[in-house]
Amino acid sequence: MHPLLERQIHRFLGGHADSPELAGFLAAVGEAYENADQDLHLVEHSLELMSRELTERNTDLRNELAERQRAEEALESLLFLLSTTLESTADGILVLGKDARVVRFNRRFCEIWRIPDESSAVWRHEPLMQHILGQVAEAPEFKYMLENLCGNPEKECDNTFTCRDGRVIQCHSLPQLQGAENVSRVLSFTDITQRKRAEEALLREKEEQKNLIRKLEEAHNQLLQSEKMASIGQLAAGVAHEINNPIGYVNSNLGTLRGYVDALLDVLAAYEAAEHLLPEGEEKGRIAAAKQHAELDYLKSDLVDLLAETNEGVTRVRRIVQDLKEFSHVDEGEWVLADLHKGLESTLNVVNNEIKYKARVVREYGDLPAIHCLPAQLNQVFMNILVNAAHAIDRQGTITVRTGTSGTEVWVSISDTGSGIPPQLLTRIFDPFFTTKPVGQGTGLGLSISYGIVQKHGGRIEVESEPGRGTTFRIVLPMKPEQTQDHD
Repeated sequence: MHPLLERQIHRFLGGHADSPELAGFLAAVGEAYENADQDLHLVEHSLELMSRELTERNTDLRNELAERQRAEEALESLLFLLSTTLESTADGILVLGKDARVVRFNRRFCEIWRIPDESSAVWRHEPLMQHILGQVAEAPEFKYMLENLCGNPEKECDNTFTCRDGRVIQCHSLPQLQGAENVSRVLSFTDITQRKRAEEALLREKEEQKNLIRKLEEAHNQLLQSEKMASIGQLAAGVAHEINNPIGYVNSNLGTLRGYVDALLDVLAAYEAAEHLLPEGEEKGRIAAAKQHAELDYLKSDLVDLLAETNEGVTRVRRIVQDLKEFSHVDEGEWVLADLHKGLESTLNVVNNEIKYKARVVREYGDLPAIHCLPAQLNQVFMNILVNAAHAIDRQGTITVRTGTSGTEVWVSISDTGSGIPPQLLTRIFDPFFTTKPVGQGTGLGLSISYGIVQKHGGRIEVESEPGRGTTFRIVLPMKPEQTQDHD
């Protein structure tokens, strides 16, 4: 019998249960108690198992919650880092969705595009884009770029746009892919206005340096040429001094000799006038034979011609020396009033040996006033053009030198009937070291230096040429260059 039932019988029945009916009932009750104990043990065991399982599940849940919390904290830290990085970058960042609509932007983006605070705090896509497009000078191109980038995941860009206020903005973007799908676009904007200006300033400085180097080269070439001309001038002065002395006394002696010859011829004429008074005989025959042998009549006429030619030769030597001095002008550093015709004639005489076998010179001079200039340098210009004209003529041709005035300017024109200059070379003939002559026959500096000299005088050189028909150089000069006005 179940112990709990025995205690109950003992308590309420005094421990006596003799009736068979009661005994059967009690046995049934005891069996029920036994079954209840078994069920209780089963429930207790189940509860124990459930408690253990719940405890384990609570532990796993707590671990899972702790892991999730740690992941959320890491994600929050990462998002904070990304947000801090996004806001701390020097570039303006714009994030677009694949539909080309604005997803996010940073503070620097607002500064670059000058977006008002109220618009950046609470913004909508359309007004924001309209604000940006209103600043870009190439608005349609800018809009097309955004749409094209979002629609073509494989493309990247590195474009530059100019704002209406003059600023220059550079845009750079790489595709943002998740597998094969374009999920977004990140565009970085940089204000490169200062860099662009610095680059332009650097380019200008480089160009100025190139111009300066070119001017220095031209000045160097002109200095070399000037030194050469100065050396020629000094040489000419020395030669003139050395030649003028003997030429002076040769000329003086020729004058004296002419007087002596005239006197002797007068005496001879007097003897001839008295010759008929001599008696016929041997002496008169010897005199006649001597006159015939000496060809006295021819001698008298030729002696006068010889003296005249000798005198002309001496005069020409003196003129050549003087022309060389005039051409080189030792005092070439001084701006003076000069006669261009005189300079042209001196130059023509100096280069006569270059011209006389190639061309005849035709002079068509107008009335020119004296002009302020550096005569030796202008003579150098005339010489370069005249020599080039002679070299351009293969066989006998013509070089025509004309002069005239136009307003406050004078001009000198030198034309030749030579081979001419091809049109494609006309723009290069004044470039330093450019020459059409064979190697060793030209330096390419003559016209370049001439161009610089004429510019220095405030003038210009004009060129007309036709292949096969010749070339005309026209030198136009102010009567009074600006360089001399401050000194008057």
